[in-house]
Amino acid sequence: MLRKAPKQARSEQMIDCILAGATRVLNTVPLAEATTNRIAEVAGVSIGSLYQYFGGKEAIAASLLRRHLDDTVALLRDTRLASKGCSARARLRLPFLEILREHCDARMLHLNLIGLADITQPSGELQQLIARMVDEIALALADECPEAGADEVRLTATLQHRSATLLAHAAVSNPDLTRSGRILAHFDALCAANLRALRQSRAAPRRLHA
Repeated sequence: MLRKAPKQARSEQMIDCILAGATRVLNTVPLAEATTNRIAEVAGVSIGSLYQYFGGKEAIAASLLRRHLDDTVALLRDTRLASKGCSARARLRLPFLEILREHCDARMLHLNLIGLADITQPSGELQQLIARMVDEIALALADECPEAGADEVRLTATLQHRSATLLAHAAVSNPDLTRSGRILAHFDALCAANLRALRQSRAAPRRLHA
């Protein structure tokens, strides 16, 4: 995504400026209509400086996607640590509400990021970030169901992550679903089903293989 890694604070500041400018541009127009010239203008940097770090607008958008996933990992971790003692349902719902709000507040930006993710093969770094999200969900579930097996917890966390992702993306595509409360209703129902399945797997007797 980056042509070269920043080695000085000034370089990091330049990248931050470019990504901030790109965030503003991509929250107003589709990626296909955005230009590197416009991003550089809004960022307050020269086009030469932009190309020093990024090969084009797609590379910039990919960096925004990576940063978004990294921020989501941090949100899940911070919420999990701050909500110890709460029910698993509440611990899963709190970060989803924040994610949903952020997606709806920056709808065009997330439409662009969703579109980019749909047409590109996820890099190893992005796959690792997704795995870390599932890890955070699994840790919250394990607190709720400490007797559940690791495989069952991981499966439930994966299903919970995929459900939440699909619902957040549906909210971006159709804001009426959020305004009507249907996104949260579906989230609560899927969350309850996942927790119920995890508890049942904990209670079910283990079958011995012949």
